[in-house]
Amino acid sequence: AGTVHAIGAGALIVEIQESSNLTYRLYDYNRVGKDGKKRELHIEKALAVADLHATPKPKQPMRVLKYRPGWASEMLGRCKYFEVWRVLLNTEITRSLVPMQTDGTSFRVLLTTILNFFKGDCIFIPANSLEVRLHGKAQLLMVTC
Repeated sequence: AGTVHAIGAGALIVEIQESSNLTYRLYDYNRVGKDGKKRELHIEKALAVADLHATPKPKQPMRVLKYRPGWASEMLGRCKYFEVWRVLLNTEITRSLVPMQTDGTSFRVLLTTILNFFKGDCIFIPANSLEVRLHGKAQLLMVTC
């Protein structure tokens, strides 16, 4: 929140955050809304809440890739609300299935980034789920709360 950012054409991004329905636009590349008119800009409101001071880069622990039969994972980031993991799935040769299951405390979201599905596909596994088995070759982002 409060960080000014831009998204260029052709970019695929994943914005993992607390639920919010508020966006202030400083510039919008002349895009138009469903009504065919340029979307509203919110320059004064955006500047009022923007953090324009440089902050030190966050300290990240050394990344450790953990290997398991058919897949590997590494934690990319964590805060008090969620964790984000990179998952590398590769069971094409072994023809095995990777089990994934949640307990009653959290759900999981799997976002495909590089795979033989469609980039950007999302798999939602609810809390207290039955076991889900994954097979194939893919790179995923896994979000847990």
